[in-house]
Amino acid sequence: MEKNRNLVYFLAMQLEYLSTRSIFELRLKWLAPFSASIFVAVLLLGSQKMLLRLPEPTMMICAFLIFFILVCRVAARFTDRIAASMQISYPTFILWCYPMTVVGAVTLSSWVFLGLSNRLLGRGFWNNWLGLTGQDTTSFFFTCFASMLIVVTLQFASSILQVFNWIIEISRGHVQKVSNELMQSGNISVDIGSTLERMRQDGEQTKTSRVRATRFNRLALLCIFVLGLIFAGWVIFFRPALILYYRAEIQLRTFVEPAAAYETLRHLTERFPDYRYMDSVTYRMAWILDRRLNQFEKAKAAYESFIKRFGKQNVWSDEAMASLVRLSFDKLGDTEQTLYWTSQYLENRPNGIMAPHMYLYRIRAFKRSNQPEMAEKEMAEAQKRFAMNTKIQIISSEDRLIDLVSFSEALKAEISVNRQ
Repeated sequence: MEKNRNLVYFLAMQLEYLSTRSIFELRLKWLAPFSASIFVAVLLLGSQKMLLRLPEPTMMICAFLIFFILVCRVAARFTDRIAASMQISYPTFILWCYPMTVVGAVTLSSWVFLGLSNRLLGRGFWNNWLGLTGQDTTSFFFTCFASMLIVVTLQFASSILQVFNWIIEISRGHVQKVSNELMQSGNISVDIGSTLERMRQDGEQTKTSRVRATRFNRLALLCIFVLGLIFAGWVIFFRPALILYYRAEIQLRTFVEPAAAYETLRHLTERFPDYRYMDSVTYRMAWILDRRLNQFEKAKAAYESFIKRFGKQNVWSDEAMASLVRLSFDKLGDTEQTLYWTSQYLENRPNGIMAPHMYLYRIRAFKRSNQPEMAEKEMAEAQKRFAMNTKIQIISSEDRLIDLVSFSEALKAEISVNRQ
């Protein structure tokens, strides 16, 4: 019985135009949990599992998940409408049209979303709202949109098996159909002719649909190729600074050529001084000196130059001032500069991500300079300002969130060190 139902299903697919749902699994009871699992898996693989403990990133992930599901549903309807209007009932068209539509919609929407939000809300809005560092914010958005593309890729891979199964079952269906009609007929000689004629008509219909789909596929492939060339030419001739920037990022992320990455960014600043995101380039150069090349004096000077040039309200100034505090205290042993930059941070970023850390650094700096009364005063001020159950972030050397601890625990650690 099940085999007969499958046979009818595949024969119906042959006689009418194919729907996207018949090839791609788009039912919400499967699409939603499958997509959510990919989102979480990518976060875990990227060592960003701690983001799931923060309310704002979790809310944003849910919003992106809903958006992605809506895109899938709309793309399916769009693909079906084109197939119906073009009278294409061959699966090769749906096989590429639906995933390309989803990928195009996700890519375009990500550019529009990030571009408009930066223009309308400011470049530092998402850092502040998500409660993440600039590095984590960039990685968070990349991970979310990459998760969508991974889901589409896995959908495409599974759909190929569906199409192969469709091709096999169509051949079996023809044979089964002829056998059933001949067995039910009393006049075999007459019915063989009529059955073969219907099979010929079905074959012609399939051939026509296949030719129509092939032509449309070739035209679409040509359009995609032309658009790719136009985009590549636009980047090469009108956005060469972008190529240098991402070349430096690739060099930096390999952990092999930090000096080459620094030189690439320096070349960018000299060749394209009016680059739109020169603040990101300048901050990244200071970061490389600090975190990769261990040239702490030069890094300190580079951070100070960055703040002087771009101001203390720049999107990267939060991390630049925090880095100056860390360098001054941990690497250079300069308590005076530690106290200066912690006060600058708290004055300009009183609600910044690193604000609790600034109080802890001030306590340590006063202890190191033999000012226990001032250290006690800073402890009291910190206790007034932050609830003891407030979670503060533990940031790695890559400026990534690696853990959350309560402020009370961090303060207890400072008190215990002071007693020792």
